[in-house]
Amino acid sequence: MIKEQKYFLSLLSDFILEKDSSLPKEDIDYKKILEYAKSQNLKGVIYKQLKDLDIPIEILKELKSGFMSDVYLSVNSGEALKTILTEFSKAGIVSLPFKGTVIKDYWPVPELRTMGDRDILILHKDREASHRIMKSLGYEHFIDNHAVYTYTKRHLMFEIHDVMFYEDLSNDVDYRTYFSKVWDTALKKEEYRCLPSEELHFLYVITHTAKHITNHGMGYRAYLDLVFFVRKASLNWESVIAKLKELKLYEFTLNCFTLCEYWFNVSMPFSKEERDKEFMEYISEKTFRDGIFGLTNIENKTAHSAKEIRRSKEGYNSSALKLTVHKLFPPYKDMQLIPWYSWVDGRPWLLPIAWVYRWGYCLINKNEQSRDLLLEPYQKRKEIEQREEYLKKWGL
Repeated sequence: MIKEQKYFLSLLSDFILEKDSSLPKEDIDYKKILEYAKSQNLKGVIYKQLKDLDIPIEILKELKSGFMSDVYLSVNSGEALKTILTEFSKAGIVSLPFKGTVIKDYWPVPELRTMGDRDILILHKDREASHRIMKSLGYEHFIDNHAVYTYTKRHLMFEIHDVMFYEDLSNDVDYRTYFSKVWDTALKKEEYRCLPSEELHFLYVITHTAKHITNHGMGYRAYLDLVFFVRKASLNWESVIAKLKELKLYEFTLNCFTLCEYWFNVSMPFSKEERDKEFMEYISEKTFRDGIFGLTNIENKTAHSAKEIRRSKEGYNSSALKLTVHKLFPPYKDMQLIPWYSWVDGRPWLLPIAWVYRWGYCLINKNEQSRDLLLEPYQKRKEIEQREEYLKKWGL
């Protein structure tokens, strides 16, 4: 890591330890610090640590603007959440906020735990009623897939789920079914309002982090979440470890906790006795390159192919062929989740028509992109195999 990256991590460590930061011993480029704060969506945190130090005024002004924006959005989205949950309760809709909406309260300054959206889980039977309420409150909507409806209004965004976890990782665990039992252990706060139990929510946070690492990448905010979660939650670690092993995520969690200790000078509930310094240094630098979710880092372009080939547990050529067939003929369960093919939902016999329509559309509008996607497992074999090795080192 370069000196600016090391200093950035020291600021995060100071924030975690709730101590004042000091100026570095050597000159650094504060524009890089600002760049990292932006890409990691942590401008408010970095401003809090630097506001009383002698740094360039133009940098401090932009960080302060981010700090004010974080606080403003936190307060306003919090009030909007209260309104939504109140209306859901009036309609007899059981709701369960999760992810950042809950995790923020573990942070020393909850307003600085940024969120692009807030997540609420409902029962499938309440989907239509909740949709009517969100529309009546003035929200526009779009559907990522049938498990999640996303609602927006000005600067506000809410994701209403009727499935807590709906993706596959690179192993064969059925996470969707596992996390469907969230309601069995949910903590009832009011008649129609619940929170996830701390243990299941922690397991979810780990699985959600693993999903992002597998798909593209994850920024430092996710690791701050882990530090603050384990600091304040009352967890039975013997039980948690057993369930992490059941979910095939114990090795991954070991790596996450070891990285937290490496970066932030904290003690986690368990970690690796022997640290792979080369791996940790690589992950440190990649986490800076990835930003908050790794979406702009070209290194992550082959992530989907690598995940699917790793899931197949077969030889590379056979797995690549199956992946190509899957891309050409997506199964019904995938097509019904794509909004513009929603007309196949409940009508699986229309699937061949959807395939033909999709081929024609891609041929006319996305010819080059579609060709590259189909050929990726063959043209990018080296990169995909490197990605598979990367996931293996993570414990994924």
